Amino acid sequence: MRRERRRESARNWVRTGVKVTVSAYVRRFGVDRFTAYADLTAIGVVLPASEQKWASRPPSIPRRKADRLVDNANDSDWIVLDGRRFFVAGHTPAGLPFGVFEDEISLLER
Repeated sequence: MRRERRRESARNWVRTGVKVTVSAYVRRFGVDRFTAYADLTAIGVVLPASEQKWASRPPSIPRRKADRLVDNANDSDWIVLDGRRFFVAGHTPAGLPFGVFEDEISLLER
C-alpha cells in the first residue's frame, strides 16, 4: 500500500509542472534510484535516455561469511577475529562473542 500512496503523491507532484528527474524523485520521496525510476515509469513519466542506467538493479553480492578456524570438533570454541585466534568464552544477550585472544593468554598467566 505504501508504494501506491507514494505513486499517487508523485502523480500530483508531476502535475505541478516541476522538472522531473530520478534525482529529484529520490530527494522528494526518500527512495533509491532504481525504485524512483520504476515509480516514474509506472506513472507514465517519459525519462531521457541518460536515466536508463537506473532501469535495472544490479545483482546482489552475497556478504562474505566470517572466517572460522576449525581444526577439529574439540576446537570449536576458537574463531579467527581480525586475523587473530580468539577463544570464545561466551556470548552477550545480543549474540556477540566475548573472550580472549590467543596471544593475550600468556599475558594473563603472568
